[in-house]
Amino acid sequence: MLEFAAPDIVFKGGTWLSYPLNARFEGREACKALSHAVLVAYENLGSTINKLLIDGDRVALHRTARIRNRGTGKTVSVEICNFLRFRDGLVVEFSEYPDTAAVARLDEQ
Repeated sequence: MLEFAAPDIVFKGGTWLSYPLNARFEGREACKALSHAVLVAYENLGSTINKLLIDGDRVALHRTARIRNRGTGKTVSVEICNFLRFRDGLVVEFSEYPDTAAVARLDEQ
């Protein structure tokens, strides 16, 4: 995914923690580290795009992802909203807001 990211990409939004958090990561390396941390903890078993809106260089989408907690093996469906902005064919801004209540269920022991 990072091959489509501009060097100055900015991630803004919620995280995959059980509690709401407004986070900001700047630059390809910071976003790579965040992505890696999420992928270590969770496996995306597939997503369905429910709604997609494209307006010029901006994209908004609502999707449902089937997510597995790699530690516990527990699997749940998580509603996620993503917002992207493009420049010169690359993503310069990416936001992700998962349903934190669903993520909390995913992280239950």
